[in-house]
Amino acid sequence: MNLFFDIPLHEEDKVIFNAVVEIPRGSRVKYEYNDKIGAMFVDRVFRTPIDYPQNYGFFPRTWNKYDNDPMDVIIVSSEKFVPGVVVPVRILGIIEMDDTGELDHKIIAVPAGHSDYAHCQDINDLDREVVENLEWFLANYKGREPEKEVKVLGTKGHDAAIAFLEECSEEFKENHRK
Repeated sequence: MNLFFDIPLHEEDKVIFNAVVEIPRGSRVKYEYNDKIGAMFVDRVFRTPIDYPQNYGFFPRTWNKYDNDPMDVIIVSSEKFVPGVVVPVRILGIIEMDDTGELDHKIIAVPAGHSDYAHCQDINDLDREVVENLEWFLANYKGREPEKEVKVLGTKGHDAAIAFLEECSEEFKENHRK
C-alpha cells in the first residue's frame, strides 16, 4: 500500500480528513515519505536543538504546487503518533509561510477522535500559546541553515485551510497519477 496514492483524502462527509504522520512530536529527526518507493526515509537530523512541538505529516492525494510536495499538516495532540500511521483529523486553520521564496503553508488539525479537542472547530479554539509556539517553531527550526530563510506570513482559520487543501487536491488530480 502506498500512503500517498492509496489512502483517501477524506470521507464522503468532507469533515474528517486523513493525515499521514511523518514526524512524531518531540522528534529532532525529519522523516519524509517517498511515494515512489512507498517507504519512510530519514531525511535529516536537525542541526538546531529544537524538537517538533507537534506531530507533522502530509495529506494523501494532495499536491502543493508552490513547494512541490504533498500538503503539509501539523496535528496538535497531547500524544505522539508513530511515522506511517494514518490519523483521521479535523482541520482548524492554516499557517501561511514563505520558505526561501516558496509558499510552504502548514494546515493545523486535531485528531478527530480525541476528546480533549472535541470543542475545536477553528484555529481560534486552540490555546493561543499552542499557535504561537507553532509559529515560533516554523520561523526558527531551520535557523542554522544559512541558505534558508523562513517567514511566517500569518494564520487563517478553518475556511481558508479547507480552500487551500481543496486547491491541493485538485492539483493532485490534474497532475499526479500513480
